[in-house]
Amino acid sequence: MSAINILQEQIEENQDKVFAIFGIDEGRLSTEERTGEKADFLEIKVFTSDARLKGIAWYFGNKRAYIEDVKKMKTRKESQKVDMVLIAGEGTTAAGKKILKEAGIKLVKDLKSVKVTEKKKRRTKKKKKKVVETTIDDDISIATDASDLIKKAVSLANKREPEIVKVTPVNEKEGIFDVKGLSSTNDPLIIYRTIEKNTVGVKEIRSFVEDMEDIIKKVPVAILGRDKFTPSAKKEAQEHGINLVSFKDEKETEGSAEKQEYMERLAEGAIEIIEHRGYKILKESDAQYSSLVAGSEKLGTYIIAVKENEKGTSKMLILLPNEEVVRVATVRAFKDQMDALGVDEGMMIALKRFTYTAERECRTLNIIPIRKNHPVFNIFNHFLVPEHRVLSKKEVREVLKKYNCKMHQLPKIYEDDPGVVAIDARIGDVIEIERAPDVKFYRLVIGRPDIEKYQEQSALTN
Repeated sequence: MSAINILQEQIEENQDKVFAIFGIDEGRLSTEERTGEKADFLEIKVFTSDARLKGIAWYFGNKRAYIEDVKKMKTRKESQKVDMVLIAGEGTTAAGKKILKEAGIKLVKDLKSVKVTEKKKRRTKKKKKKVVETTIDDDISIATDASDLIKKAVSLANKREPEIVKVTPVNEKEGIFDVKGLSSTNDPLIIYRTIEKNTVGVKEIRSFVEDMEDIIKKVPVAILGRDKFTPSAKKEAQEHGINLVSFKDEKETEGSAEKQEYMERLAEGAIEIIEHRGYKILKESDAQYSSLVAGSEKLGTYIIAVKENEKGTSKMLILLPNEEVVRVATVRAFKDQMDALGVDEGMMIALKRFTYTAERECRTLNIIPIRKNHPVFNIFNHFLVPEHRVLSKKEVREVLKKYNCKMHQLPKIYEDDPGVVAIDARIGDVIEIERAPDVKFYRLVIGRPDIEKYQEQSALTN
């Protein structure tokens, strides 16, 4: 079991203590793997029962957080504007402690020492669900109705890693919209105003200043125009600390050599994974490829694979989305494409990450989400990675008979383990891991625990 999986299990066992650190009795946790200076760690977002972000914890287990980790944590707190807590068994360096103290970040060394108070009555499930659905609807409105100018503003806002992005009309007739990146508590993190004009003048700058009078000094703000800004507009914007962004200039600098190279590596890695599963990759010049994607909205780079089996031809569609942070609207649009094309399986590979709702939607719609920190290559080509394979039903019976055990007594492995994903094993499958010619291990594939569902069940029993 990997170090991150161990940290994940520890947090699942001590959820109530994590809530207690932030002064709440219950809620929901969202975890994401992060890379530290000398060790990977878990970032834990702590939400209240009504889906508001209460705080963020960085969990290093029994290891130490070093000075670079603490500096990044301080920067994250300043951008997110929420309480942050460092949980590390070995604490941090003396310089790190000084930074934590200055930033007002609490240090917790041992979860066992955290006292848990008696739980209060949980709010109704209906109210919580309503809040989550509202956030998802905001995403949908962005992806389906937005102009390319608004989509660019959304892409730029996403670099601040907001929990919510909202697009609101200011003057729809003249094509003026505000794009706001917000935290889960609806605090603004960044604001863009898009203006559908080739040349933006001082009048539009002053109007923006008037509308944003209370916010302009607190968070980064910018105006995104089609092409140019007049000299007086530039002068006015500079006086008020407003950034001016030309859509034309941004578009010309898109697709940098580094990004193109990274996209190519992701595509090559995806092909390795799919071919390992026995699929044949269709070339773009193939007539079958053209017929599958004809008329589809381009969401990014597509890879199409086919495989012959007992039932006929199975198709798989892989998407590398254009957007760096994949949102739920893109997942749903991709699912619509799969259904329209009659594709059986889908996979999405994010340039950076999936939002929480997007990753959850992928699993609901049976689409495999591959995150940035997930190895996008055939891991079995590495000499340290043993071969994995899915056992047939007959082989499973023989294994259970050999070890005189039942299915649920087999050791477990999560469905999102890189080896499990690579061989396309599903929940309920038994896989064989061959570490040496005569050394074989068997694992039952299980789903990663649904923290939210577990909390709801616990609340009912309590």
